[in-house]
Amino acid sequence: MQSIKSLLMVFILIGISIVPAMAIEGIQFDFHGNMLQTVGVTTTSLVLAGKHKSASTDFFSYNGELNIKGFEKVDKYMNLFNSVGTTFGLTKARLRFEAETDNHLAKFVYGLEVGTYNWGDKENKFGLSGDGINQESRFAYAEIKTPQSPIQHTIRMGLQPTDLSDWVWSETAAGLTYHGKNGSLNWMMGWYRGDENAETNSTDNNYLVVKMQNDLSPSINITGYCIYEHAGSETTETNIRNKKHTYDRNNYFIGSRINYQTDQFFTDLEFVYQGGDIQFQNDINDEKFDDLDRNAHLINLNLGFHVNKKLTLTFNSLFVSGDDNPNDKDIDNFDAIDVDVKIGMILFKDSLTSSCDRFVSDAPYLLDYGLIHHALIAEYKPNKDHKFYSAIRFLSTAVDIDIDKNNKHAIGTELDFKYAYKLYKFITLKFEAACLFPDDAADLMTSDGKEAEPILNVVTGIQFKF
Repeated sequence: MQSIKSLLMVFILIGISIVPAMAIEGIQFDFHGNMLQTVGVTTTSLVLAGKHKSASTDFFSYNGELNIKGFEKVDKYMNLFNSVGTTFGLTKARLRFEAETDNHLAKFVYGLEVGTYNWGDKENKFGLSGDGINQESRFAYAEIKTPQSPIQHTIRMGLQPTDLSDWVWSETAAGLTYHGKNGSLNWMMGWYRGDENAETNSTDNNYLVVKMQNDLSPSINITGYCIYEHAGSETTETNIRNKKHTYDRNNYFIGSRINYQTDQFFTDLEFVYQGGDIQFQNDINDEKFDDLDRNAHLINLNLGFHVNKKLTLTFNSLFVSGDDNPNDKDIDNFDAIDVDVKIGMILFKDSLTSSCDRFVSDAPYLLDYGLIHHALIAEYKPNKDHKFYSAIRFLSTAVDIDIDKNNKHAIGTELDFKYAYKLYKFITLKFEAACLFPDDAADLMTSDGKEAEPILNVVTGIQFKF
């Protein structure tokens, strides 16, 4: 009944938006939607299960034990390269409603999401008969602006996009932010509230952010940002010496990005440094636990060339630091806040399947091993209705995976292909295929110790977007 009431409310809002002059004088209404319906086949069902999300995972090691939410360090990826194959169907839908005053000085935004759900998911009421409470809020914020002036000021409150960095924090969060614009210079600052910890009764997870962006010329854009996180009291997910204990996490990110673009050539370079510490708040067996120091970084480079109006070639090189010694007092692995990185269709979130929230990692690393990624990407658009995409990727961890005295870092070579056909104005048909050919490190991600098998995903689907 709750879901029916929610949908009725949405339809009422749609009806109001059709006749805004009759509904509320001085208010303009807008309504957007994006639905994905996907079917496919994969050689490893673990790709569909979804693994860690950066927003809910805090990676650090103490005495060789990795603090990880939901999975053990080794078992988390066991069977990834020799799992049972399966077919699947997925559904995901988003609706966004906006109400704005005629003078454009105030706006109300609410976004609703359904999914993603497996076809036949009885637990989430997406099986026989359907009809369950399976909705969530994606956006819920209010925005006000100052009247027209040389400097435009905007205040935004509520559940809103962060949009700070594709590699650090790009998802939504609840908070209070201020945005300013003066000519080519844009800036923002704000406070976001992180997840409350019910286990430790802590509401001290807070983020303070600052970002500035400026067009130095028509071809050059530069961006800088700082993020400080005080997580408050948290409890370790992994038992350390057979006990869990509390700690206080402090992180800060300092990042910069420069983008250069001409009619034929484009490049962007981003560097992020992550510092901070883990401060243990209690001792175990009267033994004091030393604090841990964070020292990590990420470097991403894109080089692109428009061969002509139809064909674009891009080279990407990404390095994300990992923790090479889990027994020392340093945390060298990069740990993003909440992102959806597009660096591969098998393990990461650059596919129709991962758009439906089926992925191995949404962050640019695997556990605390970091990542090295090199790719050559080709995009071909023969006309406005057809789009082809292909990529070859070379993946490895930044530090060796060490299991049973075997040290390996080469994950494998991945081939990606996408095709999109715009059937109607709002309807796009999609077909995608990807295969990851495993290397030495993948052999350490099998439960039986045998040679890793390739992972193949083939999917097709419909996107209805308006």
